[in-house]
Amino acid sequence: MKFYTEQEKIELRKLCWENVIDLFNKKKSMPPKTIIKTQIKLLNKYKIIGKNKYKTVKVLQNYFNNPNKELAEQIFWNTVKNKTN
Repeated sequence: MKFYTEQEKIELRKLCWENVIDLFNKKKSMPPKTIIKTQIKLLNKYKIIGKNKYKTVKVLQNYFNNPNKELAEQIFWNTVKNKTN
């Protein structure tokens, strides 16, 4: 198991959120299950540990499960904005 420095953790979080944005922008060309699986693979690749390990996955799932896509997209972008600043 690899232990990351604080700077490496910050960079990994940034990478995860950037990947979520990239995947979200591909939502018209990729099925939701594929998008979520791709994000989970990224998280598992870096062996990220912590209680919020799958926060990015939960944000994507919330978008895909919400019947009101306009509201869901607004919530998605607000969440991403708060996490990336």
